[in-house]
Formats: sequence, structure tokens, C-alpha cells
Amino acid sequence: MAIYLDFNATAPLLASARAAWLAAQDSAWGNPSSIHASGQQARHQLDQAKARISALLGCRPAELIVTSGGSEANALAIHAALAGIAAPAEILASAIEHSSVLRNAERAARVRRIGVDAEGRMLQDELVGALTTQTRLVCIQFANNEVGTLQDAAILSARVRAQAPHARILLDCCQGAGKKRIDLRSLDVDFASIAGHKFGAPKGVGLLYARTGVAVDALIAGGRQQQDRRSGSEDAAAVCALAAALAESLAHAEAEDGRQRALLEACWDGVHRVLPEARWLAAGAARLANTMSLAHPGVVNEHLVARLDLAGFEVSTGAACMAGRGEPSHVIAALGLERELARSVIRISIGPQTTAEELALFVAAYVREVRELVSVHPGPASTGRDR
Repeated sequence: MAIYLDFNATAPLLASARAAWLAAQDSAWGNPSSIHASGQQARHQLDQAKARISALLGCRPAELIVTSGGSEANALAIHAALAGIAAPAEILASAIEHSSVLRNAERAARVRRIGVDAEGRMLQDELVGALTTQTRLVCIQFANNEVGTLQDAAILSARVRAQAPHARILLDCCQGAGKKRIDLRSLDVDFASIAGHKFGAPKGVGLLYARTGVAVDALIAGGRQQQDRRSGSEDAAAVCALAAALAESLAHAEAEDGRQRALLEACWDGVHRVLPEARWLAAGAARLANTMSLAHPGVVNEHLVARLDLAGFEVSTGAACMAGRGEPSHVIAALGLERELARSVIRISIGPQTTAEELALFVAAYVREVRELVSVHPGPASTGRDR
């Protein structure tokens, strides 16, 4: 059986989420908008699940809009931020935002990409200097999906508020939710996006947080569900599953953070001891404990991923939605790596089910496959990581 090391692409469905989903399918299968008993039972369970989620995220239940996932949540936030604006509008976004932010933003307005340093941290002075009266939305990524860098969202938000109080702020939490505790109210953002499948909920359910007082104009006209902010019948069972997955993930988040950080440190030590030219990208930044982007000169990442897959290890070249394009991702390109090294990057992302034994086996396979691809021989030790 393959060893799965691609949790940032999607996480396995948690048993608690599956149980909650099945229970709700039996007891809350009605349409939450219907006024009869079956509909109201579904509405009751949906409301309870949203209340549970809002308590975990530091917001109000009415501030949560159920979506099909993180991409829709980001698109809806961008649409809402620009609704009714006739004057020229500009969106500021870091150069390493998820494609669902960048592509939707570029369809809606002029976009200025704000640079990051070699560790993937948004350049704060560049961001502040780019703010103008035309800035309608600033997009910040809580945690990067490829290299794991955590942005200092509270400081970035405060600086935007001080310089451009008219601008809305979108915080993409899709990769961080469930892994880190997030208090949306204290972060002072207008929107935040969540994708349930990243922390063990089913695919096809997510959330958009929209701060009280911020208008949200529906992307699709329909039955005026969710206060006419997102049309379509809500999937009560999926939201119940999301609530269960988020609660379980956060209950173990602190312990898992330490465990996973130690696992990847040991993994890196095993790789770097034998392959001193290897690089761990953005290792010096505050980052998700479960994420490691490895690079080695002379390797083509797609070839390496294929060989590792045949050897029984499931890793990725980066974001799953952008795989197979044959070029370094926009995230890796933004870090300023030379092209050859950028083409070698693979991402290892682990989860609660990952063991030390599995990572030891991965290290042996990675070393073997890299050596076979580039005939690397052990040499003098170097620092290797970007610290």
C-alpha cells in the first residue's frame, strides 16, 4: 500500500466527519429552506453545526456562508469586494497566493502582485507602498500551500487598515484551518476562506467568513438562500461533517504541530546527511509544521514524483490543481530560485496518520531516486536549508 505524503492536496476523511455525515444523512436530509418538519430538522442541524464552527473560528454563525469549497469562497469574496464599484479598482495580492485568488482577481480588476522574500514572507513595506485610493481589496494568505510559510496576518491587516481603511481584506485560510487556531475577529479581516477537505471533511464543502456589515452579492442568482448571499440548497450533512472535522483537528492541533515538526526535522536530517546539495525551501520562516518543499539540483520534479510513486510514495510537485504544467509554480518562481533548482522542487506534506517509520522509508527512497537521476555522491556538508 502506498505511503501518502500529500496532505496539503487533500486529507483523508476523518472517522468523526464520516460519522457526522452519515448521521445527518439519516436525520437531516430535508431541504433546510423548507418549513415542514423534515426541512426544519435539517435547518436545526445546519444551524448547530455553524454555531460549533463559529465558536472554533472566533466569529458569529451569521458571518459564515456555506460554499462548495475554498475556490468558490475566494471567488465570492472578490466578487463581493468589487460589487457596485464604478471607479477603477485595484486588487493587491501576494505573489504566492493560491491560483483561485489570483485568477479570479485578474478577471475582476487590475491586480498588483506584492513580492515575497526568499522565505515566502509578504514584503510589508511594498504592500503599504502599493496602497492607493483605488485599492479595493487586499488578499493575504494565512499559510502557503506549497512551502508552508505563515504570513503575519494580524500585522499585515493592521498596516492595511492604517493606510487604506476603505480597502477590504481577504484572508485565505484554506491551508491553515484545522492545522492552526484562527481567531477571525482578532485578525480584523473582512473575508476569510475555508476548504473542508484540507482537514478531513468531505470534498465539496467550504466556508466564506464575511464580517458583519460587509455586503455579499451572490455570484449566482437563485433561491436567495443564506440571506441572498449564496444561492443553492445548503448541504446540511456536509456542514455537520466539516464541524466535526474542524473540532477534532483543532483538539489535536498543538500536539500534532510538535509531532509533525519533529518528524520533518528528522526527515530533513536524513536527506541532508546523504545529499548535502539538497535544499529545504522556506525552512527559516514561521511555517506549517507539516510541510516541506525539497529541492535538489539536476532533478526534474515530475520525473522524481513519478519514480517515487512507483516506489510507493505519494508526493507532489506543488499545488495539485496546477500539476502537470511542466514549469515551476508561481509560488516557487516568486522565491527567486534559479530555474534548474526551481524545476526540482517536490512537496512533502504530512498529517496525523503519518509515522516516523513511513518517513524513514521515504528518506531512503528519495536519496536512492535522486542519486539515480543525477548520480549525486556524498560531499562536504552545507547548510542546505534557507535559514
